[in-house]
Amino acid sequence: MRELTEAEAASVVGGGTIGDFAADGGAIGTMVGYAVDSTVMGATRGGLAGAMVGASFGAGLVIGGAIYDAYENS
Repeated sequence: MRELTEAEAASVVGGGTIGDFAADGGAIGTMVGYAVDSTVMGATRGGLAGAMVGASFGAGLVIGGAIYDAYENS
């Protein structure tokens, strides 16, 4: 397996940002879910919900940034 070139890495922009927000949201959701429900099931549900919220926020941030950049460059 080879490393990506600079041009290839630039074409896959945003994947890291979305994953980072999903991981952070999942961690926060797990803690909040356990604190609210005091069960492992509550922590699991909270983690899943937090990860989905974080991923959608990250996706919106990446897409919004791309739209803004396209608007500024036009």
